[in-house]
Amino acid sequence: MSTQPKVVHPRFDFAITVMLREASGAAILAQLKNISLSGCYLETPREIKEDTRVRVVLQTANMSADVWGVVKRRDASGLGIRFTNGATVEDWKRLESMIDDLQASVPARAAAASQT
Repeated sequence: MSTQPKVVHPRFDFAITVMLREASGAAILAQLKNISLSGCYLETPREIKEDTRVRVVLQTANMSADVWGVVKRRDASGLGIRFTNGATVEDWKRLESMIDDLQASVPARAAAASQT
């Protein structure tokens, strides 16, 4: 059991196509459904085991961020990914900037709503 406190970041609905790649596998396209600074949810039929390290490349008209994460949840529709780091410091800063932009323009999903 982890002794570190769980940090909850605001989560935003955000639908774009991303590139997903297992550390040693071929790239596939997946549909991003929501994102936060701590992770994202991707719709994909791809079977990837929990705790597998993956790379997610996010690309919008204004920016691109290449981030690494770990599959923390798998359900019938897709994967819950927890971000661990950017491929570079600049990639992580671009992810932070994307989240800041979303925070300014899109309402966050209420964290309490999932605990009812």
